[in-house]
Amino acid sequence: MAVDVVENNLEEDAFELEASDLDDLTHAEMLMLYTESANSIRFAKAQQWKSVGATLLVFAGLMLVAHFTKDNIVLVKTTAFTSFLFSAAAIYTLVLYQVWQNTEREKLREIARSLSNLFVKIRTIKSSREANFHRYTLLCFMAIAILIGNAILIMDLQTLYQ
Repeated sequence: MAVDVVENNLEEDAFELEASDLDDLTHAEMLMLYTESANSIRFAKAQQWKSVGATLLVFAGLMLVAHFTKDNIVLVKTTAFTSFLFSAAAIYTLVLYQVWQNTEREKLREIARSLSNLFVKIRTIKSSREANFHRYTLLCFMAIAILIGNAILIMDLQTLYQ
């Protein structure tokens, strides 16, 4: 443990700060673009979660409609078909938001190259492999939540037309 502290201190002493080569206006532009991309990622992630929530609410609404019109078997079966369309559209939307986030992350990586080496060092504390694992675990969780919601709806609808 004491050896780790000594090694960390040596690494910090050996680190030499290299400022970016950008002029002040270009540096300000890069920071603005960086902030914009980071905000876009946050927005897209929020939209993903809202899409999941909205889809689950649509399933609840479809379930209510089916229960109020349970005598109309055609409408109940149409509700089941509609739920599959909603699931497919919601999962497709989740993937589109994920692709958008990946594009914004590429922008962040490119912008970071033009900034100081301290900025790059701090930004790379979390490995990209770990970050990707977390990202895609959450994406899978969102898709599974939608599929489970659809399955619950279908199981509920089956009791109405059997």
